[in-house]
Amino acid sequence: MKKIFQIIGLISLTCFSFFLTERTALVVSDMDEIMIQIKNEKDKFSTEPIDSIIEDNTIIPGVNGRKVNINKSYKNMKINGFYHENLYVYDYTKPKVSLTDNKDKYIIKGNPSKRVVSLIFKVNMNDDIDSILDIINNYNIKSTFFVEELWFENNKEKINEMIRDGHNIGILTNDYTTSNFELINITLKDMNHKNNYCYQEEENKTNIDICKIKGNYTIMPTLISSTTPLSDIKDKLESGSLLSLKINSQVKKELSTIIIYIKSKGYKITNLDENILE
Repeated sequence: MKKIFQIIGLISLTCFSFFLTERTALVVSDMDEIMIQIKNEKDKFSTEPIDSIIEDNTIIPGVNGRKVNINKSYKNMKINGFYHENLYVYDYTKPKVSLTDNKDKYIIKGNPSKRVVSLIFKVNMNDDIDSILDIINNYNIKSTFFVEELWFENNKEKINEMIRDGHNIGILTNDYTTSNFELINITLKDMNHKNNYCYQEEENKTNIDICKIKGNYTIMPTLISSTTPLSDIKDKLESGSLLSLKINSQVKKELSTIIIYIKSKGYKITNLDENILE
């Protein structure tokens, strides 16, 4: 019996020592200049979530809220040996009205609070996109390509390379109920493609329903252009724009000028994943 009490006492002492050590560490960290600065500045870097905007069958993505994780931020800065706002660690909060819960809506643009736009290229069966890729890669731009099914089947190696370079791929078809669509979705996931996308220029309930079932987002571009892309973009460019361009000689001719113009207006050109990210 005496031994039992001794063991219990030893365990209690160990637990108390651990508790005391933890409390001491907390007190010490609370007095640390880095911790004090984090607590004083954290509210400047925390934001409330912004809900997605739904109107009829369309949606504009919201923005996640973020809150500074004090302890993780402190550890991160302590490891680096100094306070800096770039070393904050955040916990994120999804909007109450979120894009991920509304895949039955057409995405018409990204959130206007982010100064980004997306160039979207429609690729038909016989289109050569090498010159397009050369231009956007030269400007270090991430874009999105919606390609016909046969083009996809004949260019898997190129598609894999495009995904590795940060571009998004979607399927261009009039009928998303086809069996090939599901197989292509799986293939893209196997290629480490983050999100899958459908493309519509006008509402089509059958297509968007099947896209929703398969977990795809469906976009309806802000602008659709083929013959006068530069002029069209100058007229309708705005934050979050989804700019759809048909692959042709005019687009290839004007693409560099289009990129320079968009950047001169203070917009970042990026892929759909980043543009619609909440």
